[in-house]
Amino acid sequence: MQKESPVHVHLLHNPKAGDQDHVKAELIKIVESRGFTCQYALIKDKGWKRFKSKTALVVVVGGDGTVREVIRKLLNRKLLDKPLAVSLIPSGTANNFAKTLGVSSELKDFERCLSSWKTIKVDIGAISNLRDTPFFIEGLGCGLIPKLIKKMKDTDLSAADTADKELNTALEKLAEIAKTYRAKRAKIVIDGMVYEDDYLLVEVLNIKSVGPNLVLAPKADPTDNKFEVVLLRNADRETFTEYVHGLYNSVGGQRLKTPWEIVTATREITIQCDNRLMHVDDELVSISKGKKITIAIRPGIVDFIA
Repeated sequence: MQKESPVHVHLLHNPKAGDQDHVKAELIKIVESRGFTCQYALIKDKGWKRFKSKTALVVVVGGDGTVREVIRKLLNRKLLDKPLAVSLIPSGTANNFAKTLGVSSELKDFERCLSSWKTIKVDIGAISNLRDTPFFIEGLGCGLIPKLIKKMKDTDLSAADTADKELNTALEKLAEIAKTYRAKRAKIVIDGMVYEDDYLLVEVLNIKSVGPNLVLAPKADPTDNKFEVVLLRNADRETFTEYVHGLYNSVGGQRLKTPWEIVTATREITIQCDNRLMHVDDELVSISKGKKITIAIRPGIVDFIA
């Protein structure tokens, strides 16, 4: 009888993500100690997307942006290509996707993950009418969050020498933005139900938190074939600002009543808004005013070892 070939792992590493230093030799040693063969690549290498035909598992060592890049590659594979599972060692700043899945950054937990090989099927959001961004794994939204992402790109973070300090800085910026941000009119249709108002924030979420670990949808589960739609009206601006202020000052923000509405979607969502900027996961996308965006749930698209 022919001996079965060992599982081949494609290990993708973003060493600049976050403040953890996962060493190449240590990562390879862990994978090979489980009886697997291993191919290592930096996420910035030109050839990182070339998977060997025998590859069965892609291990991502990085943050939320790195996860999206890998999922983008997997979604672009041909229907008849060999299906690949994904595992994750979170080493970014926010790690919102990993935190929703309960994935630890500890290498000993990653070893146990490889040993147990328990697969979960993660849903993907399919987006119509947004050029170059046809999907999301975390979420999509307009209003305060894309404004914050844009603001943080221009913020000097040299004094924020840890992930926690960087997240705290982002929360402070969010509270500042929320005080003066002009709410935009939006019409959202969720499984046939219409919601229309002046909104500070509209988020369609596959995970619990966005941006600086801001938990907007605590019941979100990327494996349940549902999305959570978060709606923050202009009328709730002051309560929201107080809530965020409480978070970054550690004075009980979590004990305050959350001022946003959460609506569960099981089929389709459409958004038409006056915003000119959206985010898809952590990418910013310019849109025309009133453009109709349609989001559909694609259940169980990606296999995760978690």
